[in-house]
Amino acid sequence: MTAAHRHGSPPDGLPAIAADLVDAASVVRLLDAARPQAVVHAAVLGRADLCAARPDEAELVNARLPGLVAQACRERGLRLIALSTDLVFDGGRAHVSESDPAHPLSVYGRTKLEGEQAVVAAWPRAAVARVALVHGRGHGPRATSTESVLRALRAGRRTTLYTDEYRTPVDPESVADAVARILERDGDGLYHLGGPERLSRFDLGRRVARAFGLSEDGLAPGSQAEHAGPDRRAADVSLDSSRARRELGWEPRPLDVAIRESRP
Repeated sequence: MTAAHRHGSPPDGLPAIAADLVDAASVVRLLDAARPQAVVHAAVLGRADLCAARPDEAELVNARLPGLVAQACRERGLRLIALSTDLVFDGGRAHVSESDPAHPLSVYGRTKLEGEQAVVAAWPRAAVARVALVHGRGHGPRATSTESVLRALRAGRRTTLYTDEYRTPVDPESVADAVARILERDGDGLYHLGGPERLSRFDLGRRVARAFGLSEDGLAPGSQAEHAGPDRRAADVSLDSSRARRELGWEPRPLDVAIRESRP
């Protein structure tokens, strides 16, 4: 297993190849150097505020690059799983399935949806896994949703979390398990990878406090109406992950188990 990276370092123990995937030629050079049997495409400009501020970069990384990778994988007969997001939906209803129409509200969501479409158009045998809000132990410099809350609570910083924004948080280990199962079963098309519980961001913060025996006084309930960012926020992008459960035999780990693995 080999990790390609541009910024930051891959998880410990993985051989790494530095890569700046800006065009088809660079993608081809990477694949020919690594000689993989399968590819998991996880490169992303993932912060919604950065995507709104740098839409051209978001278009390149999130929308165009996945199609280049898919085309190169098709030419080499490689299995491909491209990771996407629950934020391709507008939040109008709970427990959305793979058959529900996507309608993103943000530059991030729009470019990720375009990336999904580029993958499927270039390589019909590819799989696209829409990953819900990530919690639990992170594997890079960026904190997961629960790690950011934990750090704020321990530092005594008051944190506002929305009571009217719902997700189905999932941990990295459960996502990795699903990806392995897709590869083993030669799965293709769309898969939703959401955790076992639907809850608000505020309730998720309360679960963090309880898991670590911390006071909930540092958590302030808020509303999406207070959001002042450039993009609208989706109210409910909870995922229906029954396809992954049914076809892959996948079960995400319990929420509280994964929360307790959050890095302090």
